[in-house]
Amino acid sequence: MRLLFSTFAKRINQRYGSLRYLQSSASTTTKSSSFGFVFDIDGVIFRGRDLLPGAHEAIDLLTDEKKKFRFPVVFLTNGTHSMRITRAQRLSEALDVEILPSQVVLAHSPLTMFNDFHGKHVLMVGQGPVEEIGANMGFKKITTLEDLGTLFPYLDCVNFKRRRHDFSTVVSTSFQPIEAIVLLGEPLKWESALQYLVDVLITNGNPVEPSITRGSIAHPHLPIIACNLDLLWMAEAQLPLPRFGHGIFLTCLETLYRKLTGYELHYTAILGKPSEVSFLHATYCAQKVAHHLGLSPIEKLYVIGDNPESDILGANLFNRYLQEGGVGRFDHSDLKHLEEETCHYSDVKQVKECIPFLVESGIYNQKCEMNSFIRPVSLMLKELKEQERQILRRPKHVEKNLLSAVQKILKIHNILK
Repeated sequence: MRLLFSTFAKRINQRYGSLRYLQSSASTTTKSSSFGFVFDIDGVIFRGRDLLPGAHEAIDLLTDEKKKFRFPVVFLTNGTHSMRITRAQRLSEALDVEILPSQVVLAHSPLTMFNDFHGKHVLMVGQGPVEEIGANMGFKKITTLEDLGTLFPYLDCVNFKRRRHDFSTVVSTSFQPIEAIVLLGEPLKWESALQYLVDVLITNGNPVEPSITRGSIAHPHLPIIACNLDLLWMAEAQLPLPRFGHGIFLTCLETLYRKLTGYELHYTAILGKPSEVSFLHATYCAQKVAHHLGLSPIEKLYVIGDNPESDILGANLFNRYLQEGGVGRFDHSDLKHLEEETCHYSDVKQVKECIPFLVESGIYNQKCEMNSFIRPVSLMLKELKEQERQILRRPKHVEKNLLSAVQKILKIHNILK
């Protein structure tokens, strides 16, 4: 063991010069480590498709000579259009280290915690392998927008080329009504998607019965779970303008529903940063990683991100939950119920503190005031008063990039000099 560590320490010294591991404590520190990491991906690991400076070196500090993690590390992103295994493979290839799917938390990953919905017939909306994602999350009865288009082609009338004029054979009378809607991310063909969603909502999940009048609209509407409410997102460095995110699509849906029915659209649950549910699930995953590594349960969780409005605000909200309990700030979810129902290895409450680190490698730069249009903003933030938001978006530490943040944390725990 001592020989193996000496080889590893030499590699670290060669790469980082005067920075070195404390050999006297190495054998005990890793096996009794009571802290873990949650890394944002975009703006911390990557910018678009490009690996950011310092990311590879930071991972080197957290892995051994066999490129196995020595500390619990989880990657948290608001992405929704892919499977965890796909993201894990991309990270593994870029960072030259094995990252398991269980270490990746996407905006929709906490859906595994919503057992009450897994047996319901759900309309699942998004891009990519939607049905595969839903099945992987535990859902048994899934209908997609494409399925609705096949079953009820007469509903899609915006595009004249797609209009149907013969209605004698297109109504499916055996259709089982939709019981809930899961919005994974922004779909394609927004005009058709919005029409289908409004149809399902106002018919209480049964577009077979289209004879709806204003006075007979079902209310309250079907349960809706929405993943990733970011209004905007930043593309590759070559494209400096922000792009529409899922939050823009949801704004359109909310506006249409309110205009047509006179009612507000309400979400049963909201997933993705900065919601507490996503950090709760990320913590659960980090505890599982610690258990797998044979380490003590995590007591301090370090969240490293580049967005004060998402990573930092969410980490501070979750830290408030750890200290005070309560329900989700944005959707009033019963977090304690979700925690008790799904956390098997160790109670999330074993984490005593969630500590946010802000890095300047992404959208944030401490020396410049960023235009609010450029900064990705979540629809969830409208639920916060400005004073509360200003407090919650303050990090404990600000560092240049992931490498300097990891170095700082390892120094705090006397693992680096």
